[in-house]
Amino acid sequence: MKTGLFKVEIDDVEIAGWRSVTIPGSSTEQGEYREGKDPDYEKKIWGQTTYDDLEMERGVKPGDTRIYDWRQDVIEGRVDDGRKEIAVVLMDEEKQPQIRWEFQEAWVKDYDPPELDASADGDVATESITVAFDKMIRTEQ
Repeated sequence: MKTGLFKVEIDDVEIAGWRSVTIPGSSTEQGEYREGKDPDYEKKIWGQTTYDDLEMERGVKPGDTRIYDWRQDVIEGRVDDGRKEIAVVLMDEEKQPQIRWEFQEAWVKDYDPPELDASADGDVATESITVAFDKMIRTEQ
């Protein structure tokens, strides 16, 4: 599957113009314990699982302040508006959904506005966000 065919939905509304989305990885803490008095017997156990953040970048569009406004909701403590549901959908060559990642209770942790450079030749102005979330679910379509 090609990585360039995807769409992003925020609260069930498709938001166009995403240049890149980095699906986060996860890791699980590892511990060890011993059973009985045998000093050579050590069993590995798992602990809490944590996820990296969701990283997203899109082209800036005049009049479309949804991402900036979302960040402002978080800054100003509007919990109901600051937490959203995100879905990233990977599609096949026929633009049919194949794999869906859902991010529940997501909120914008970092917002980076475009970097402006008068010497840049044809670069697209982009805004980037780092999104924290409570749960990630992957499903096949």
